Amino acid sequence: MDTMDQANTTDTPTVEDHTTVAKEKTPGSALLQRLPSARKAVACDTATHTFFDIDDPEGLRHAANDDAVHIWLDLSRPSAEEMDHLAERLHLHPLAVEDALTGHQRPKIEEYDGFFFLIFYALTQQTPTANESTVATAGAITLDGDGSVKKQELRVFVGKHYLLTVHDEPIPALDEAERRWKRNAQEAEWGVGILLYSLLDSIVDQYFPILDTLVERAEDLDDRIFARRTRERGFTYDLLSLKRTFLELRRVISPERDVLNVLTNRDSPVFNQHTLVYFRDVYDHVARVSDTLDLYRDQLTSTMDASLAIASNDLNVVMRTLTSVTIILMSASLIAGIYGMNFVNIPELHWAFGYLYALALMAAVSLALWYYFKRVHWL
Repeated sequence: MDTMDQANTTDTPTVEDHTTVAKEKTPGSALLQRLPSARKAVACDTATHTFFDIDDPEGLRHAANDDAVHIWLDLSRPSAEEMDHLAERLHLHPLAVEDALTGHQRPKIEEYDGFFFLIFYALTQQTPTANESTVATAGAITLDGDGSVKKQELRVFVGKHYLLTVHDEPIPALDEAERRWKRNAQEAEWGVGILLYSLLDSIVDQYFPILDTLVERAEDLDDRIFARRTRERGFTYDLLSLKRTFLELRRVISPERDVLNVLTNRDSPVFNQHTLVYFRDVYDHVARVSDTLDLYRDQLTSTMDASLAIASNDLNVVMRTLTSVTIILMSASLIAGIYGMNFVNIPELHWAFGYLYALALMAAVSLALWYYFKRVHWL
């Protein structure tokens, strides 16, 4: 349960008792004709704490001109024409619109005249089926062959009375954000910051199950080191793949701390002062995720060093063993080589027990060397 929900349940009656919530549905056909990329068009009347879906362009225009109404418009792969129309209506800066259409940006926040533009990433864990390839697809981070963590970029425009989200693929956290926004309707008069908090908190909450899975994999690899199971097939690949996953996630989540730091500490007419404490709560969650990623990334580095040290030690053991066996065989070969020389005057050549003597000498030298190498733990 998010912080806002806890506050509502402890001190006030449930929001559902005071709020009329419209049944969730997709935007109407009239609105879709004007904005084909629209996936959500929800408005909140802060005076009555009621929610309603916007089904046509005229309703959207009316809601946008009403200061008592807050709008959330969600778009999936919008065209340039759609964004230009919204930019004209909402007075969006061309640079922000260009970033929203381009995508593949690092997490950031930019303040423009009258609105903020920020980029945040949602994470979803995917488990491949038996028929799917385990090779990572573009934009997905391999999770040790057990699944993948997919980064989903979300571009957000936040004005005083509206929130516009743009993304390329469906993001499950958006539905949860809408439910939380409606549960927090009693604080709707605080502004659109409550909606932004519900959105960011829903996204960050989905980080933790994924992070727990990664941590379990890291702990399992560390246990395999102490159990001397580093020779198992795929151990090195799993280790390197998981380390890369932590690195990729850190590149996404670490800049998000800066985004939330700006939302928390910068005064802006867009956000009510009451919402800053809730942004601080999301900041704490992101900071905890980022610190955990750093901790286990360093642990995986230590695990890699330990694995290389064990492999180097095993190689030294093998080399000592091979060296000992080689010396023993070379000693016997030396004796055989001496008596195999083609000289006439070799006393033992015509001796009746010369052959047995040579074999006994080889055995004695080999046993002596074997005993020595055994004592020095080379065998």
